[in-house]
Amino acid sequence: MNADMDSIALLFDPVIVHATAAAMGIILILGALAKLRDIELFSYAVENYRLLNGPVATLFARVFPLLELAAGILLVIETTRTVGMLLGLLTMVLATAGVEISLLRGLTAIECGCGTGGQRISWGLVGRNVVLSLAIVLGASDGAARSLGLLDYFSAAGAILGLLALYACVNQLLANQPLLKELQS
Repeated sequence: MNADMDSIALLFDPVIVHATAAAMGIILILGALAKLRDIELFSYAVENYRLLNGPVATLFARVFPLLELAAGILLVIETTRTVGMLLGLLTMVLATAGVEISLLRGLTAIECGCGTGGQRISWGLVGRNVVLSLAIVLGASDGAARSLGLLDYFSAAGAILGLLALYACVNQLLANQPLLKELQS
């Protein structure tokens, strides 16, 4: 029981909380910038889900990346993390719901529109988004009450890089999933 408490305390260590908030902020910001860079492509991806029509789909495609960008920026700033968490969770719920509904309707050949390029929707993407949502919540938590030392900042920087590398690997695996299924057939 004491080992479980130590594990939970470690999870909420300020280094972990700050690193998670920064990594999630960076992920949201990069995703938003990719969508904003080619808003027409993102609009096309939104329309492919066939959940919104015409002007509503266009409006969603223009507003969603701005919400995602705001969430990312607010997560990075310690004093605005709660608002960033709420916006981040809103964007994750909207994106994940669109993927889930489309998968349940049998639409599996849709590009996700995540901004990563070439990634089809899948249940793996849903799982990834659930983990990202949990990370957003962790990044906005208060964490343990201790101040950070100089070594903690280096540890947080390393953890941020590690989390971003893990995210990139998972995205690449998800993007390669359809090809791997074809090779198995």
